[in-house]
Amino acid sequence: MRHMSRLAIVLGCVLAASGWCLTAQWVSAAAGDAAKGKTIFQSKCVNCHGPEGKGDGPLGQKLKPPAGNFTSGESKKKTEAELLDVIQNGKPKTAMVAWSKQLEEAEIQDVLAYVLTLRK
Repeated sequence: MRHMSRLAIVLGCVLAASGWCLTAQWVSAAAGDAAKGKTIFQSKCVNCHGPEGKGDGPLGQKLKPPAGNFTSGESKKKTEAELLDVIQNGKPKTAMVAWSKQLEEAEIQDVLAYVLTLRK
């Protein structure tokens, strides 16, 4: 009987934790405002990533490596957390800078929300 109680507690904790994770992912996706993100993207990201996020901005293809293409299969495999990390911290050995010192967290979430619309 005692074994069953422990099992029930462990199972309850696992289910609660997985529910929290699913909620956290949903909240993360809904945290940003894509319309606001588009405005920021157009002013700060278009030169490299292009107006549709294809990496074809005026500077994008000249970079080594070229700017990220958010419509590519490779980009679509990246999780929201991975994209958020790149926006916040940049990407070493590329021209992608860290935006965490230049944008507020809400603005970064807005940009992420907009970038996610480009992947569809």
